[in-house]
Amino acid sequence: MPGFAALSSYPVTRSSPACAATGRAFAPGERFIATLVEREGSAELERVDYSLDAWEQGARPTAPLRLFGFWRAAAHDKKDDKPAILSDEELLDLFEQLTEVAEALDTRRAAFRYLLALLLVRRRQLRQVGQKMDRAMGTSGATLLVKRKGTPDDAAPITVPDPGLTDEVLAHAMEQLTQIMPDAGKAAP
Repeated sequence: MPGFAALSSYPVTRSSPACAATGRAFAPGERFIATLVEREGSAELERVDYSLDAWEQGARPTAPLRLFGFWRAAAHDKKDDKPAILSDEELLDLFEQLTEVAEALDTRRAAFRYLLALLLVRRRQLRQVGQKMDRAMGTSGATLLVKRKGTPDDAAPITVPDPGLTDEVLAHAMEQLTQIMPDAGKAAP
């Protein structure tokens, strides 16, 4: 698909050095909630981070920001100058969070979730166990059936509808994915 090689050069949104709600700096290794937010009138995603305490007390992005997705992350040592790459655990956390709201997904989230599923299959964190066709879905009709690595064969699969990605939507979704994971453009199928 066109554009994958060029997508790895998009700017990377780095993790915040402090909690957006309290302003307290994260200590190296400290767990926190990383969020992706949409700004009204902008097609780009931004990253905003919250301490676990602030998140558990209800801190969330407010207008003009809208929550797109979130995952649990850990603060890195400030000496590390490399772009932060999400671990497999963090990517799975984000995928599962997006799965919980699958019924309410808009086109951008559906495209993002689909690409994230493909990336996790490629990284062998999810395994594709089938595909079903349903023309009534309003998309291309294809739905990936995946399971987490280590899930028993008799467990119900996770459904990931193909949102019918055009080249333009695909490029935009890949840009979003590379904002949180710089190597996503290289790993995309």
